[in-house]
Amino acid sequence: MPHVSVIVPAFNNRQTIGLCLKAIRDSHFKDYELIVVDDGSQDGTSLIAKEYADKVIIFDKHQGRNYARQSGVQSAAGEIIVNIDSDVLIQPDTLSKINDFFSRHQETDALTGLLSKKHSNKNFFSLYKNFYMHYIFEKLPEKVTFLYGSIYALRRACAVLSNLDSEKGEDTELGQTLFSSGREIAFLKDLEVVHLKKYSFFSFIKNDFLIPFSWALIFIKNKGWRQLFRNKTGFAHSPKEQILSVVLAPVCVVLSFVGLFQQNLLWPCLNLYLAWIILNSGFIYFLVKEKNLLFGGLAFFVTFFDHLVMAAGIVCGLGSALTKKRVFSKV
Repeated sequence: MPHVSVIVPAFNNRQTIGLCLKAIRDSHFKDYELIVVDDGSQDGTSLIAKEYADKVIIFDKHQGRNYARQSGVQSAAGEIIVNIDSDVLIQPDTLSKINDFFSRHQETDALTGLLSKKHSNKNFFSLYKNFYMHYIFEKLPEKVTFLYGSIYALRRACAVLSNLDSEKGEDTELGQTLFSSGREIAFLKDLEVVHLKKYSFFSFIKNDFLIPFSWALIFIKNKGWRQLFRNKTGFAHSPKEQILSVVLAPVCVVLSFVGLFQQNLLWPCLNLYLAWIILNSGFIYFLVKEKNLLFGGLAFFVTFFDHLVMAAGIVCGLGSALTKKRVFSKV
């Protein structure tokens, strides 16, 4: 029986699934099985998967990523369950690092990694999103309260994905569930993967609205205010600086509008803008070093707009969560 089971959920990923599975097959570590769950794809994803995988589970219709992962877990034989998204490339030593870490740290129940700075899509929003995620994750502590869907691993006893409500942010919810039950999740900064996802302006905005929306639901469900600014971070993988920036951005906009009629608010408003700039100066400097001054300058305005989008997602998510609570309390 294999010691490690690698599960790759896929849905219409013909363009990336072959690259993903080949990268897994190129691993130095060989004591593993590779399971692909084709979640109702219509583009021939399963045909490519059969060239690489030990098992291919095919759904007649789209069931959602949670259900696909659960089916993979049920078919897995390994003691360590590794999840890799179908648009992700792992390094040849990734599985070795995961196996070795679990062997040396018996107290660890799960672990997760981060995105590499490398990215095959060179358009602005793909590069920006990749850099943003890398920069934020680099600030995380060694023990975290979430899992990152692109790459994470669990001991078999923790791999039952149940009672997960959201399709977006379900990995964070699973991590929160593990953390709340006293499980230990390690964050490995040297466990880097390459994300092949390509973002347009609209997919970028959509993603950065839906993820905070789901996070708000997770925050309420898991009483996230008890974790806020503890565990050496903000909440889940969001550092303090990001949370404060997302709060400040809409406040600045509102005060700017009100300041047109109440001029005594202009100085407080300018101070808040300055605070936002200070909180995000490290990220902008990082982008200037990695790319150039023009990229960093454009990213400055995109970051502010993105924080407004995130704030809108959070507000809508909180509203949805509170509305559901009121509805259920009347039943």
